[in-house]
Amino acid sequence: MKILLQGRVEGELLERLESIIGSEHTYVAPGSREELIEEGKDADIFYGYCSEDLFPHFPNIKWIQSSSAGMDRHMYPALRESDVLLTNAAGLYGTHVADQAFALLLGLARGIHESVRNQDKHQWGGARTMPMIEIDGFKIGIVGMGGIGMQMAKRAKGFDMYVIGVDAYRTDKPDNVDELVSMDQLSNVMSQVDVVMIACPLTEETRGLINKDNLSVMQPTAFFINIARGPIVNEPDLIEILEAGKIAAAGLDVTEVEPLQEDSPLWDFNNVIISPHSAGGSQHRMRRITEFFLDNLERYLNGEELKNVVNKQLGF
Repeated sequence: MKILLQGRVEGELLERLESIIGSEHTYVAPGSREELIEEGKDADIFYGYCSEDLFPHFPNIKWIQSSSAGMDRHMYPALRESDVLLTNAAGLYGTHVADQAFALLLGLARGIHESVRNQDKHQWGGARTMPMIEIDGFKIGIVGMGGIGMQMAKRAKGFDMYVIGVDAYRTDKPDNVDELVSMDQLSNVMSQVDVVMIACPLTEETRGLINKDNLSVMQPTAFFINIARGPIVNEPDLIEILEAGKIAAAGLDVTEVEPLQEDSPLWDFNNVIISPHSAGGSQHRMRRITEFFLDNLERYLNGEELKNVVNKQLGF
């Protein structure tokens, strides 16, 4: 078999790759898109991000190990309707994405964003537009109890929070979750918690899941955090809720259109922190993903069941 790598594998990981494939299989790590397309003509396995425009150039591909956790960009018809096996990196981003969610929450609650603006002006102190909030003992609603949601719950317990998980498919209540409810209870949960964190995948069912109907029932002191995918939230509805002062603040690592348009009102709210879809960044990211791919590769070559097989009909 021929293994196509989008990006280099080096050091001990390269040694492990070569040990796994032995002399029976080959691998190639193209240095350009043109080379990737040329080498992909007879490749059997692809590791990386297989975009819609690349997929037709890989006619022999049998398995794609995506380097992404979210599968929304992979759900194009050609791949979705094919027999190609698709696995993702779900669970590998949980720690650092959950860190980002709590960084946004703490930044808003402690007024860090306002202090940074004052620092830019060389100004000590200065007027605050938001009160200083202690998050210890908060009640938190986490929408989506996959790998990221589980890490959010773990961090929430470190702040002695009461955790309510909302999930469409999960029925087993994790230890770090006080209550686990189905998605039809979303509005009820949002009405009673101090912070809502979004951690579910973007699918046909979750697009526009967060909208005026459930945002409007949130408490005026509540925080809204989205580090999942922008289109899960109806952005005009969120802007309207923020303009009306119906929630305390919002922390957004993702937006409906990225990059966020220059004329978006979201830029100008004093109670909004925006990070540029950067929650996936970590010094451990590439090592973790490559190690996972190598584990799956060994399973694949041994005819064993792969981890993180994506249900292409559900989209995750």
